[in-house]
Amino acid sequence: VQTIYPKAYADSVSIFDFNMRPGPSAFPRPDCRGGCGKQNGTNPGRTHRFYSGTPVVPFGFGLSYTTFSYSLAASSATLSLDPVRAMLRETADARKTFPRAEFTKGERARLVRYTVSVTNHGSMDADDAVLGFLVPPGAGKDGAPLQSLFGFERVHVKAGQTVSVDLYPALTDFALTALDGTKCARAGEWTVRFGVPETAKLGQGFAETKLTAV
Repeated sequence: VQTIYPKAYADSVSIFDFNMRPGPSAFPRPDCRGGCGKQNGTNPGRTHRFYSGTPVVPFGFGLSYTTFSYSLAASSATLSLDPVRAMLRETADARKTFPRAEFTKGERARLVRYTVSVTNHGSMDADDAVLGFLVPPGAGKDGAPLQSLFGFERVHVKAGQTVSVDLYPALTDFALTALDGTKCARAGEWTVRFGVPETAKLGQGFAETKLTAV
């Protein structure tokens, strides 16, 4: 399920550049063999969260000997970010880097829940790994990731049958880290995706919906 970069990626950014986000690099291009002067490379971003190019194989890509489809039900189409803001205040006041565990799991962490119905349309029993992604407002801008994986579950689905999967993003998934390292609750329209769009045309499950956060 890892992101497979094109060959040109290795020529774009030095292995000594550990920045995740895309932008100018402080290091020369790896394919510079002298005579480049002060020309440094450009970091295209690392991992599926920040890579701004077109991967050879996208994160989460996978095929099966059968075909799947997803149908989606959400507990709500809107949510209040007040619990996220309260979590961030409490964590900052306590001079902590990470919030308490109860903010990341359990009932207190669940602002919205999604039920994904996975249907096996083929003639063969098979497993399917359901991946849940969040795309924030302003994805790819001002330090916001292009997407983040908030949950996954592997299920076994018999031929012709449907299995339901419950996934939910935690409070921490709605807290984005700015370029200066501070965290904030990002209001606006989020996109919630299940599966990888590149596999949908190949008979694998995919569904998405919108979520308004205020």
